[in-house]
Amino acid sequence: MCPTDDDYEKNAIRKAGWLVKLMVKLMKLFSSCEKDLSSLLNLMGFYYQIHNDYCNMCVCKDINDKNYCDDLTEGKFSFPIVHAFRRDRGRQIINILKQRTTDADIKCYCVNLLESFGSFKYTKDTLQELNKKIRIEIECLGGNPLLVKMLKDYGDEVPCYVTGSKA
Repeated sequence: MCPTDDDYEKNAIRKAGWLVKLMVKLMKLFSSCEKDLSSLLNLMGFYYQIHNDYCNMCVCKDINDKNYCDDLTEGKFSFPIVHAFRRDRGRQIINILKQRTTDADIKCYCVNLLESFGSFKYTKDTLQELNKKIRIEIECLGGNPLLVKMLKDYGDEVPCYVTGSKA
């Protein structure tokens, strides 16, 4: 049913990290770099997937947009959903996921549930913690100002969540 945190992390790293790992392996073929970058790449893949999950539930302002919370339409156990699932005694979240709904009102209701369970705050806090770990890993590998800037710019794009409503 709902993945554990560890299962989510493993799947996220596999899903989001494989392309970056492939690019790095190809670049290393033409480089003298012998450093093990796997920890950094795993952190970045995990960060990217959580960021993507968070934005899917928070960025779209127009609830009538067909892409509004499309993870709910897909029945996807995204990072905020996994967090909320463990707090939802009434099983409302799983019932909404099972519907694979396109109904904007139901999606808006689910977004409000996620907010009430603290799932968006937890997700944003996790992103900030991963951001710190990535920066530390970059420094341990000798530093890279361009990568740090990219990470900062990407992290600055994390929206502040405003409770969903039909405004």
